[in-house]
Amino acid sequence: MEGNKVPVLPVVLKGADNYLLWARTAKAVLCGRNLWYHVEDPKDVKGKTKDGGKEMPLKDSVEWFQEDQTVLAILHGALDLSVLESYSYCESAKELWETLKNVFGNTCNLTRVFEVKKAINCLHQGDLDFNTFFGKFRSLWAELEMLRPATVDAEVLNERREQDKVFALLMVLNPAFNDLIKHLLRATKLPSLEEVCSQIQKEQGSLGLFGNKGSDLVMANKGEAAVANKGAYGGEDREVWVCEHCKRKGHLKSKCWILYPHLKQSRSKDQRKPRANEAHAQEEAGPSDREKEGVAMRASAEYVKKSDLDALIKALKESGY
Repeated sequence: MEGNKVPVLPVVLKGADNYLLWARTAKAVLCGRNLWYHVEDPKDVKGKTKDGGKEMPLKDSVEWFQEDQTVLAILHGALDLSVLESYSYCESAKELWETLKNVFGNTCNLTRVFEVKKAINCLHQGDLDFNTFFGKFRSLWAELEMLRPATVDAEVLNERREQDKVFALLMVLNPAFNDLIKHLLRATKLPSLEEVCSQIQKEQGSLGLFGNKGSDLVMANKGEAAVANKGAYGGEDREVWVCEHCKRKGHLKSKCWILYPHLKQSRSKDQRKPRANEAHAQEEAGPSDREKEGVAMRASAEYVKKSDLDALIKALKESGY
């Protein structure tokens, strides 16, 4: 190892989402340091073999152990803290590599294939510049190519073609079928399109039995909330409309029947002002008392105005006018 420096991997493993990219970069770094045989043993591991012109140490030797611990340190340095805490018990580079591969490197992970294909179909440039957008586009396609390596096997190609049909159908299903979609993608092998359609039909029947009741409850709760909100807003409106003259709710001073009796007659002609004098409409049982009160208030108003006029005249005389 040149300068006794441990090489640093450019990618940190955070989980299944970036395992394939991490594994590819890790392999490139280890192969460049001629240390890949610690992860994947050559065929004749019992003796000395040559790999790239360099003689490998015996597997049980001290030199082998030192190199193996160096590879283990390289891999540890490229793990996220949560991943490192979970798998730090591995004592050899090969054990750690195989453990991470079994946990995160399932190339038959149908869920991840579905997520990547859905992300590609939903990808839009929007306000991003082209380079940033193309970087995301190329990254998704690179991951899909790692999940589905190139092959000329006719059986594999037919299986992928059938999977693509199922994926295309699942992407456009109603969100009510999300539980079924998760169940289908957890399987080791994706069912055929006909089998998926059959399961969707069964799920639709169960939604008809149980889903409507739930949706009715949801709609009822929304309706009750709307009525409650409407009542609350209506209450606020009624609190705002308070007459400054008669101190009653439901109208303003400019619409008060006590000050302006002619508005009572105009209301009967125009029914498009239902709340202008709501307080007076609820108390029409005693019009005689209301009219008497109105006459007294108008008389009081006239008296106040006359006194103000006398005071004004007196002030003008004192000032010499």
